[in-house]
Amino acid sequence: MEANLYSQVLDLIRGTGQFVDDISARYFQGIHRYMPFISRRRFESGLTTLGATPSAGYSVLLLSLCLITSSPKLGWGTGCSRPAKDSRLVYGRSLHLATKSLFAQVQGCYPPSVPLIQAGLLLAMYEYAHGQPDDAFVSIAVCARMGYAARLHLCKQASTDKDNNSDSVLGSEEAANTWWGLIICERAFICEVTVPEQPLVTAITSGDAKLPTEPALLEQNDLISFDSIPCIPVSYLSSPDVGSFGRTAQAAWLLDKILKVFQDQSFASRLIQLQALDGTLQKFLGALFEQSNGKRGILCEVIGITIKAIFTLHWHILSQPPLAISESGQFIEEWCQRSHVALDAATKMVLDVVEVHENPDSCSALCVAPSYPYINQAALRHIHGKSAWEEEGWLQDAETRLRRSLSLTDTIS
Repeated sequence: MEANLYSQVLDLIRGTGQFVDDISARYFQGIHRYMPFISRRRFESGLTTLGATPSAGYSVLLLSLCLITSSPKLGWGTGCSRPAKDSRLVYGRSLHLATKSLFAQVQGCYPPSVPLIQAGLLLAMYEYAHGQPDDAFVSIAVCARMGYAARLHLCKQASTDKDNNSDSVLGSEEAANTWWGLIICERAFICEVTVPEQPLVTAITSGDAKLPTEPALLEQNDLISFDSIPCIPVSYLSSPDVGSFGRTAQAAWLLDKILKVFQDQSFASRLIQLQALDGTLQKFLGALFEQSNGKRGILCEVIGITIKAIFTLHWHILSQPPLAISESGQFIEEWCQRSHVALDAATKMVLDVVEVHENPDSCSALCVAPSYPYINQAALRHIHGKSAWEEEGWLQDAETRLRRSLSLTDTIS
């Protein structure tokens, strides 16, 4: 079955006009920069040893890479001539359905593996980027259950008990990074689903959870050991040694804390906790903008998730009963005024991000961060929620720029 599956995958890839080497290069130059849960060394090692038939999970992963690098929604073209947008969309849907079908077949016939879980994670990211957050949320839940079965959630805790040779270290850290990818995506997706009250499958046990390992460390040619890998807790927001993947995990952790506060039955307690989290988010976001230095690059996704967390927090406050009184005696109207100011500020931050995308440098124009269209949509929702937005000059200009940005990125609208 594995040989037939691999042959089928190669036929599908050839139908896109791409080659396996092209897919690998495009993936690692693009979406991988925002969510680097696949080890490039291990993946390319698999490519160079394909004299033998690859595993079923590896074959599906290869097809998922083909799918996501063929996506115009992520800023990619297919590399072949497809002048009609409608035909391109039909083609994309066919490849998506084929990938989803093969993933389901392999899932039903083989035990969960890291490559298969990674394939499902990429499939979910594709659906999210194509304006299907409900489908993406279902797909990520399936992957999370597989991750538990494969014990990915224990990789960081058990790393010191494992063989300390370089291959074992790399495999263990890749598995742990994949688990973090599931955690991050599940929290990003739930902000967009139709029924946000759904429970999450993955869990961040505490602020002591170790951050994912940055790809620059894993992909170095020198031999690595568990002792050489930093163990920085996710709660260390001010640590200067955290890279882009770690920052994305921290943004997901903050969003997770917000979602947990929403479950607090005490309205007064909720407001106090949300106020504290808002301050933390603002400080964290300021540090991210400083770290990015105004350049479009690998921090795009973490900035997008953090901005969306701010929108999510303040929309929750604005949805509360207007006559409710907080524990401190303040009317909810006072909190709402603060939230409107915070949402105005978040909208201006989105415009700053849009401005960077309007003037991209050549090496960063390859791929759009998955969260980018969604923060555009969030800012538009805030603007359209203002009763007299058409009478304010900056809001009119913002609305025009946001719509143009969505159109240029060929994403959800």
